Amino acid sequence: MTLTALAQTTPNWYDNDMRRSFYPEKQYFTGFAEGQRQGKESLEAATNRLKNAARVEALSTIRVHVQNTTINHALSQTIRTMEGTFRQSARELSSNTKTTVDMEIPGLQVEAWTNPQNGNIAAFAYVKKSTLIRQLEKKITIGLTKIETSLDQIDQMIANGQKLQARELAQKTLPQFEEVDEAQKILAAVDENADEESLQLQETRNLQSRLTKMIADLKNGINIYLACSADLFGTNYAALKGEIQGELSKMGCTFVTNADKSDWAISVTAKAREYRKTDYGSTSTYFVYVDTNIAIDKTTTGQRIYEDAISEKGGHTMNYEQAARQAYKDISPKISEILKKQIQQ
Repeated sequence: MTLTALAQTTPNWYDNDMRRSFYPEKQYFTGFAEGQRQGKESLEAATNRLKNAARVEALSTIRVHVQNTTINHALSQTIRTMEGTFRQSARELSSNTKTTVDMEIPGLQVEAWTNPQNGNIAAFAYVKKSTLIRQLEKKITIGLTKIETSLDQIDQMIANGQKLQARELAQKTLPQFEEVDEAQKILAAVDENADEESLQLQETRNLQSRLTKMIADLKNGINIYLACSADLFGTNYAALKGEIQGELSKMGCTFVTNADKSDWAISVTAKAREYRKTDYGSTSTYFVYVDTNIAIDKTTTGQRIYEDAISEKGGHTMNYEQAARQAYKDISPKISEILKKQIQQ
C-alpha cells in the first residue's frame, strides 16, 4: 500500500499532533490506546480490549479533572451535606445497603482502527465538553424524575399499608441518588458556569428530605395487631402466640396493642379436641386435633383479605394434653407461613 493510500485511511486521531489539533484539551476529554493481538486472541477481542483501555483512559482523565477542580465553597458544602444525608438514609433503612457506582460518561464515543502496515490496533475515546455538559444535565433531570416517581409510589404503598413493598422499592431507589450525585460532581467540575440551578441541587435536597421522612415511617417495619387464643382443654397455650410473633419478627414486623395503630389486624383462634385413643399391647397412643380459624384484615382499607380454617393432628403416648401440645407445635409454622404470604402480597 502506498503512503498516499495509507494517509487517506488513517483517522485524524491516530497521530499525536493531529489528535491534539483536532481534539484540543480545552474542548475535549480523550483517551488513546494502541497494541497488538495477544497469543490466539481474535481481532474482535483485541479491538474490544483496546477500546476499553481507551475508554478507561478518557474516564481517568475526567476523574482527575473532577478531583483537581475546586468549586465555590457554598456549592461544595451543599454537595457534601447531601452526601451525608444520602449515607445516613442508607444506614437507617438497611445496614446491608451498599451502593457502588462506576462513573459513566454520557456522550463518550469510541473508535478503533487497524494499521494495515504493522497490524497494530489503535483505539480512541473522546467526548466534547459541551456535549458532556448537555448530557450530564439531561442525566440529572432523568435521574431526579425517576426518583420522584419512585417516591410517589413509596408514598402510596405506605398509605396502603404495603410497608414491605415500600421498603424494597426504597432500597432500589437509594442507588439512584448516588448516580445523580456522581453526575452532579462531574458537571460541577467540567462546567465552569455550573450553579445550584443547573445542578438541580434544590430539587435533590427536596427528594432526599422526602426519602428521610419515608425512612422514618418505615423504620419500625410493619405494625401487627395479633389477637391469638389457643385453648388447651380449658387452659391457654400461650406458646402459640409467641412462636407466631417470633416468625413475623424475622421479616421486620412489630406488634402493637391497638388495632387502630396497626397495618394488619390478625385473629388466630385455636382449640384442641380429643380424637381417639389407640391401644397396642400395653402401649396407648392418644390423638388430638387442633382446629384453627385465621382472619387477616388490612387496617388502612378495612378489608378482610384472608379468612380460612386449618387443622393439625397430633399424637402422643402419654395423654391427650401432650398430643395437643405436639399438634400446636406442628401447626404453628403453618400458621406463620400463611400470615407471611398474605402480608407480603
